Amino acid sequence: MSLQLINAIQDTHKNDPTFMTLVSLNPQSPPEDIVKRFTKGMEADITLSSSTVPHICEYIMPGRFSRNPLVFEGKFCLDFYGKTSYEAKLMFERSFELLHDKPIHTSDFRSYLCVLAYDVDFATGIRDVKGYKAIYDVDYLRMN
Repeated sequence: MSLQLINAIQDTHKNDPTFMTLVSLNPQSPPEDIVKRFTKGMEADITLSSSTVPHICEYIMPGRFSRNPLVFEGKFCLDFYGKTSYEAKLMFERSFELLHDKPIHTSDFRSYLCVLAYDVDFATGIRDVKGYKAIYDVDYLRMN
């Protein structure tokens, strides 16, 4: 279930030309270039530096089953990395427009409304790399 959710989130971002421009790509970019900008997990597969950002890490946070055992009350986190706080915040704002108060749909995954629960900037400890974090709540059917 978790991988399907992350794939759906990434597809939502990859299919948006505006977001892809913010990460220095376009929707037709080859997979090798996309992997350099998107990480499915907490820790980037590459060394983050001013030459490897913008970058986004997408990962699942602990959730729980609802009273209805078929519905999972999930959480996911998006960490945006940019050369400046402004660049990281721009990526967050576009992502917010794509995800907040909307369902996430792909050919093999369907969710209920996705809602922003928390957002904040954060220090990366990496010279010339700034971060912005967003945590979302999303409910989806366990059978996805």
